[in-house]
Parts: sequence; C-alpha cells; structure tokens
Amino acid sequence: MDLLISAKSGIRNYAMAVTEAGTPEIKEMLTRHLVEALDMHEQISAYMAEKGWYYAWDTNEQISLDLNNINTALNLPTL
Repeated sequence: MDLLISAKSGIRNYAMAVTEAGTPEIKEMLTRHLVEALDMHEQISAYMAEKGWYYAWDTNEQISLDLNNINTALNLPTL
C-alpha cells in the first residue's frame, strides 16, 4: 500500500510540475514522466487487486481489509 500511495503522490507532483513548466521542452519531459508514473500506478493497482490487497471499486471491502491490517499491526509482538 505504501508503494501505491507513493505512486499517487508522484503523479500529483508531476501533474503540478507540468502546469508550472517554464519551457516546452521541460513540459514535454515532465509529461512523459507523468505518463510513466500513471502506467506504474496502473500496474501496482492491478497487481494488488489480483492478490486481494486492494479493492479500488469496493470501499466496504477495502475498509474491512484496512481494519484487518491495522489489527494485525497492533497485535505484533514488541521487542
């Protein structure tokens, strides 16, 4: 999930940078990176959905999964 969140953050940052680009060359380069970031996000999302780790279209299922992950983390033995 951390990787997916990082990918989303990268997409937001690239999108903002594209709108602020000072030259057409920089805008083109940033747009290419944005498209690559979108592709990576799609791949991560599809992989996570395939593994049952992400339910993009079923919020109830995603909330249930998140709560289970939280409970698991809270019940880990401490050192």
